[in-house]
Amino acid sequence: MNKKLIVDTSTGGLDYYPFNHDIEVLRIKIFLDEKEYLDGSELKAEEFYKILREQPELIPKTSQPSVGDVISFFEDLYEKGYDEFYVTTLSSKLSGTHNSIVLASKELKDKMNIHVFDTLTVCFSEGLFALEADKMLKSGKSFEQIDEVLLQMREHNTIFFAVDSLSYLVKNGRLSNAQAFVGKLLKIKPILQVQETGHIVSIEKIRNIKKALESITAKIKAYANGREFEAYILYTGNPKLKAHFIEIIKTELGLENLYESPSTPVVGAHIGPDVCGIGIFLK
Repeated sequence: MNKKLIVDTSTGGLDYYPFNHDIEVLRIKIFLDEKEYLDGSELKAEEFYKILREQPELIPKTSQPSVGDVISFFEDLYEKGYDEFYVTTLSSKLSGTHNSIVLASKELKDKMNIHVFDTLTVCFSEGLFALEADKMLKSGKSFEQIDEVLLQMREHNTIFFAVDSLSYLVKNGRLSNAQAFVGKLLKIKPILQVQETGHIVSIEKIRNIKKALESITAKIKAYANGREFEAYILYTGNPKLKAHFIEIIKTELGLENLYESPSTPVVGAHIGPDVCGIGIFLK
């Protein structure tokens, strides 16, 4: 039986990852100006954020893959000789993609073995789960052994990020118009965290995006609590904001030369082009 590692496209980073891998990507659809794209293959991050800059009135929308889409995806791989799949997904609390894959796996259970792991995170953090699982799969580890390692990773990682504009959260229904009105009135720049439960929560509200990024360093110190950790930078479409954040964490935390992962369009559609943050995995 031939095995294959699958990840959904919300990882983003695997499309821009500088090292070779043969992880198969289940791509999520994004709709922009009445056109449909497959995230990461038909629409890349740089092009997407350029469009948002030039046409700020656009409201990008995303669509999770249907069960039928997922079944077709796995049947195509089955025709190529694969019949066992380990799948890492973005948080089931943030998208229905995980559920679509689970339902498809039940439909296909007599034909192939599809094992689904909910990372309870998003962006390149999800990608790091996939890379670890792929390494273990190729070394001959069982799905159960991979689960054990990924469960440990899941308990010891988080993402902190700051959002400059609340408008995209409103446009895509992640924030009420009333909340957004108050936020704009007070010029609030929320610091958000992807927590162990898989939810994204607002943990602090600051009135300046650069101050918000500076405040993230204190959150990192508190979360790590003296433990060593690995980290990466996540960002959307603002290179100046990213450069400022990199300088902050270098000065405050001594962190340098971190991998910089652009957030994929299906993530950027919900948070906008002016976002920067950091993903952390405790050692």
